Amino acid sequence: MTIADWDAFGQVAGGASGALIGLLFVAVSLNRDRIAQRPALHAGALQTLIMFMLPLLISILLVTPRQPSLFLGIEIIALGSAHGLALVLAARPKHKAGTEEHSRIARLLEYTSPNTVTTVFVLAAGAILISGRVAGVYALVPAVVLALIGGVANAWMFLIDDTD
Repeated sequence: MTIADWDAFGQVAGGASGALIGLLFVAVSLNRDRIAQRPALHAGALQTLIMFMLPLLISILLVTPRQPSLFLGIEIIALGSAHGLALVLAARPKHKAGTEEHSRIARLLEYTSPNTVTTVFVLAAGAILISGRVAGVYALVPAVVLALIGGVANAWMFLIDDTD
């Protein structure tokens, strides 16, 4: 098995991610005023965009021709680190908006959500690739699936949120 065998996966993941990013922009545009007035909704929209961007960026890295697994691993670890940090920073307004008790529950859910697990899978894939095993790419499959599911769940939650 080579990284080149993952071209089709990269194309499917990138296409699905790109389509969902487009739909997210439509949904945010239609709810722009409501989202702009509420920091928690703005944070949810940003987290969703971050989740949908991950498979797109992974697919770009996967379809890069003749890339050694060491370089791919380094890029994947950098991407996973940036993804995790971006999600944490994007979630800050959500936690500030709630009550103290709500914030603790929200943080617990945040740390056990597809968002966090996705980041762990990406980092694991990068580490395995750096160790010289191309099989590390298999860890990107659940990462991409969870990113898409997590993004859809985030979008659903912030679009149906009607609290004042």
